[in-house]
Amino acid sequence: FVGSFAFSFTIRMSSSAAQLHILKLPENPFEKYKEDEEYQWLRYRWYLVAEEEEEEDSDNNTSSSTTKKKIQPGDVVCFPILNTGAGEFECLRFVDTKRRPDGKWLLLDGSGDIEMPGFPQSIVEMVGGKQNVRDKYKKALDDMLEHCSSCTMEDILGGDDDEFWQDPPMDTTTEYHETGEWTIPYQIDNEEH
Repeated sequence: FVGSFAFSFTIRMSSSAAQLHILKLPENPFEKYKEDEEYQWLRYRWYLVAEEEEEEDSDNNTSSSTTKKKIQPGDVVCFPILNTGAGEFECLRFVDTKRRPDGKWLLLDGSGDIEMPGFPQSIVEMVGGKQNVRDKYKKALDDMLEHCSSCTMEDILGGDDDEFWQDPPMDTTTEYHETGEWTIPYQIDNEEH
């Protein structure tokens, strides 16, 4: 916001596990920003515009993969188009703990070193510390990996992911582009990846 002042508030995440949202971008960023050889667009502030009401599957009254889900602080967002093959976590973003007054959610980069996720400080604080990250994120990350790579965290880590979850990596290096922003509508990605 240039020349304006915005308020935001922090929402504590409930004790349930984070939801996974597999979404598509409004346009292919690799084509849109093809002149950007340093991939600065990855460091833009990405804002998600999401529906307020969760739509329920009429058959069994539960959300399906083709149904828009209500965005909650700390949810996992996956954009499969971002996966280039360099690592399984290129597509990973977390919904920030704060919602902007205009209703948009900042998406925090969770791609870490792309081989392993990096949990933003605000996300770790929201769940009450590193010791609670597994309970909140194991299922969502395994579901994301299954969808995009047909594997799980245990597969990536050679059959045992306990050590990873005991001390999950923090993302302390993300620096956002000074002025770049990207507003993204909530669009479910139903394509096979």
